[in-house]
Amino acid sequence: MNERQNEIFNMLSIHPRVTVRELALTLGVSEVTIRKDLSALEQEGLLKRTHGGAAQVASNSIETRIMFRYEEKKKIAVEAVKLVADGETILIEAGSTNAVLAKELANKNKVHIITNSLYITEILKDNKNVKTTLLGGELQSEAEAFVGPLTKLCLSQVAVDKAFVGMDGFSEKLGFTCSDFLRAEVGRNMSKRAVKTIILAESSKFDNIGVTSIVELSQIHTVITDKEIAEDKLNILYKNNINTILV
Repeated sequence: MNERQNEIFNMLSIHPRVTVRELALTLGVSEVTIRKDLSALEQEGLLKRTHGGAAQVASNSIETRIMFRYEEKKKIAVEAVKLVADGETILIEAGSTNAVLAKELANKNKVHIITNSLYITEILKDNKNVKTTLLGGELQSEAEAFVGPLTKLCLSQVAVDKAFVGMDGFSEKLGFTCSDFLRAEVGRNMSKRAVKTIILAESSKFDNIGVTSIVELSQIHTVITDKEIAEDKLNILYKNNINTILV
C-alpha cells in the first residue's frame, strides 16, 4: 500500500462511503489514478467498490485494523523495538500496533515473545530469530486473540521485564481503557506479570474512552505514541510522570 492508498483507507475509516470525484479532488490526482487505487485496495480486502466510489468493508479483522493509520503504527513500533534487547523475553498483548511491533521484532536476535495473539504467532512461525509462546484460552475469532480464565492462568506462570499493551481509549480517571472486558483482563494481567508496562497507541486512541480500565496511570512506565496527540492528553501523561515518547 502506497502513501496515497493509505490516505484513501484512512478517509474510508472516517466516512462510510466516498466517491471517486471526492478522492481525486482531495488527493490532487486524476480519477483514473483513484480508480486504480480503489481496485488495488479492493483486491487486498480493505474496501468494497461501489458505483462511482467505494465503501467500508464491514470487518474488524486484525489486518484491516493494522492498515488504519499504518504509518503512525510503524513509527511507534520501530521506536518500541529499541526498548527490547537481544535475547529478552517479553509479553505482547493482541492488538494492531502490537502486531506491527511483532513484525519489527523479527529482525532482533533470539527474542522470546509470549503473546495471546494467534495472528502474531502465525506471522512469526517461520522466523528463526524469534521464539514465540502462545497463551491458551478462548479464541476471539475476529481479533485472532485468546482471552478468558485459561489465558489468565497461563499468565500466572510468567514473569518478564516488559509487557507491551495496546488500548482503545484514555481518561485521567480510568487510565488506559478498552472496549472489550476480556481483552482488558488480559492486558491487566500482563501488566501484573511485568516490571515495566509499555503502552503503544497511535494518537487518535487518546480521543476515545473505553468501557473498562486496563491499567491505571500509576502502573505505566512508558507510552509511545505519535506527535498528533492532543496537548491536554499529553499533559496528563507528563503530570503522572509517565515516560512519553513521541514519534
